[in-house]
Amino acid sequence: MRKLAFLTSAVLLTAALVGGCGGGSQTTQPLAPRSLSLSIRDNPPAGVSVLSFEINVTGANLQPSDTTKPAVSLVSSPIEVELTQLETEKALLNAVNAPADTYSSISLTFANPELTILNQSGQPITMGTQTCLNGQVCEFKPSLNQSSVTVSSAPFPVSISAANPIGLVVDFDLNSSIQNNLSVTPAITLAAVAAQPMNGNQSEMEIEDIEGVKGVVKTVTSTDFTIQDSTSGQTFTINVDSNTKFEDFNCAANPNNLSCVQVGQVVEVEHLLVIDNGTLLASAVQLDEDVNQEELEGIIVAVNAANNQFQMVVEDEEPAVSGVNVGNSVTISINTPAQFAIDSDGLGGGIPSGTSFASVNDLLVGQQVKVLTLAVSSSIAGTTVTTDLVTLHTSQLAGTVASVNAPSFTVNNLPSLFTANGINQVQVQTSSGTEFENISSVSSLATGTKVVLRGLLFKTAGDPILVAKKVRKP
Repeated sequence: MRKLAFLTSAVLLTAALVGGCGGGSQTTQPLAPRSLSLSIRDNPPAGVSVLSFEINVTGANLQPSDTTKPAVSLVSSPIEVELTQLETEKALLNAVNAPADTYSSISLTFANPELTILNQSGQPITMGTQTCLNGQVCEFKPSLNQSSVTVSSAPFPVSISAANPIGLVVDFDLNSSIQNNLSVTPAITLAAVAAQPMNGNQSEMEIEDIEGVKGVVKTVTSTDFTIQDSTSGQTFTINVDSNTKFEDFNCAANPNNLSCVQVGQVVEVEHLLVIDNGTLLASAVQLDEDVNQEELEGIIVAVNAANNQFQMVVEDEEPAVSGVNVGNSVTISINTPAQFAIDSDGLGGGIPSGTSFASVNDLLVGQQVKVLTLAVSSSIAGTTVTTDLVTLHTSQLAGTVASVNAPSFTVNNLPSLFTANGINQVQVQTSSGTEFENISSVSSLATGTKVVLRGLLFKTAGDPILVAKKVRKP
């Protein structure tokens, strides 16, 4: 979760896969060698709870150092990105075969920002004719002060060729981008990441590893399947090989394999590898929902255990759910009986002792959950979604290392979504399944280090426990 300096709440950014907006779509390119990938992530900020932030990437043009040459377009149609999970991960914008050349800059254009905030500033926030009272969750369509941003500083100049493929990663600084009046001036930086050999094989190079690509299955062949992200409309053809793992599929194949994947299912590609030979290769595929089922995913902002309900800000929907949009605050009403499940997502270490996720009493503000949608109803009081299945998914939060006792550590200075609900510290447990970025291990963490965490968040009688899938030092 991230924070903004002008308010005191948590910020979460979610990565919807790239796609068309306003009815348009951007389809996957025909299979061809690729020398460049473009992805986007969030640079963690500090201050108000931005619970959802969407913006359209309408253009991305890479300019050769020889200015007499035309710019290379990396985005062929508008792409809508929802940034609430990009503190630890990236969203793929495109992968192309850029002409071999040296490039001096990139220009990106944006449009149509939308944000959902939790106002814990202690005073009303007004934008135009809309006022958000203290303690309310509110949706805004802020003005865009500047639509185009050009980056010509580091890492430029960069040389790109078939023998030297790279990934360009856009860091969108939400804290700097959202102004005190909630208008948006996009602030970005760029990083270039060299491709890595696949399993030590120099003949194939991995340009990007994108985590958490989700969508509805549209087609299945003997070697691949195509998914469509319902928020963006973008389609991706995903290749599999003998190393691809299939998880949570209810089919006869043992172990599960590509034959388990069916048109209409909602699946998540846990790791999508962008390969220089033109393939998008899945290392692991997980079934989220079966055919003809609808799923909402979001962050819990309030719990009403007495009424078997909780309030959630929607960050993803697969497929599109009538009456609900990304960024909406909805009340989830849990039927009795209901099933509670845990999306272990490849985490090691198991469920911590003394924790459970079996009823509404185990729900906690700040948890990321997925719910099976049974019915949607709307009234003056708001939108209510009925479910009988709640699944704990990986949450993201930022904090400061308070103490270290490897392989565990604690973090404080949490987003105010937590602190306003009496949560001032989180215990973090790591295992062999934990990934570390910009830091080697827990033992190399020092008190006072700022970190961004992704993992399963459990309620306890004391401090919540987060079983970490990823620890990133920004």
